[in-house]
Amino acid sequence: MDGLTVLLFERQKKPRERLAKALVEAGYEVRLARDAVEAAAAVETGQPHAVILDFDLGDGGGMELLRGIRGSQPDLPVIVETADPTVEQAVEVIKRGAYNYVSKASPVSSIVEILSHALEKERMEVETRERARERKIRTFDDPASLAVIDAILAKHHYSGSMLISYLQDIQKELRYLPQEALRFVARRLNVPLPRVYGIATFYKSFSLRPRGEHMIQVCLGTACHVKGGTNILERFERELGIKTGDTTYDNRFSLESVRCVGCCGLAPVFVIDGKFFGKMTQEKIPEIMGKYD
Repeated sequence: MDGLTVLLFERQKKPRERLAKALVEAGYEVRLARDAVEAAAAVETGQPHAVILDFDLGDGGGMELLRGIRGSQPDLPVIVETADPTVEQAVEVIKRGAYNYVSKASPVSSIVEILSHALEKERMEVETRERARERKIRTFDDPASLAVIDAILAKHHYSGSMLISYLQDIQKELRYLPQEALRFVARRLNVPLPRVYGIATFYKSFSLRPRGEHMIQVCLGTACHVKGGTNILERFERELGIKTGDTTYDNRFSLESVRCVGCCGLAPVFVIDGKFFGKMTQEKIPEIMGKYD
């Protein structure tokens, strides 16, 4: 953790001291903010690697601060902590871009662990972007590539009512939905861009990030969770060297978790390219993965 700076904004003295001590012991450099103004300024000028944010400012101040931080530093991991967590607030906070939402009553060790995961995910995303640039991942802002998309739209005579089908066909062709493609679709169909983005982000089957040649989906529904689904997911992460939601550097595999695949009697279950594997154990994963090399 050497060289990683965490901005800590916690107004209560004892929790602040406990958390700061734990962060320093974990190897982080800690910067303290006394109020929301100082926290916002520190993000702008100090460029910390992560922020732990006291959300209990009253009158929507916590949400406003979160919005400001994410607006100025959209890739900065922000962990929100509150004394009175609610499901409704958690949903809104995550929608606003927070990495995690925790109770102030949580053990300090848990918050440090969440921070570690956030920074590791950010590191891997940075590496993925760098390697993507090195590989020159195919873009779709050139005439030849846009012609591929235009041919898909032409199949149904540029009908706005076929938008979902168009996006499905585009993703099948490109393995994801590039922003350039969504803008092009909106222009060609003469439909509002927010509507196109709304559909692309609403359905979990769509992805705005490049997907690998093979899609691995690990079920974490109730039955699979009870029977070791999280262990299966962690084994895939180790085998592939990526975190859930990421794609391998060679663009071969993408990994994601899903809530239920409708095969509870076969738990734990994972799916590769639409093929179901049930009653799985961690030991079987390397053998199955070998068939996709």
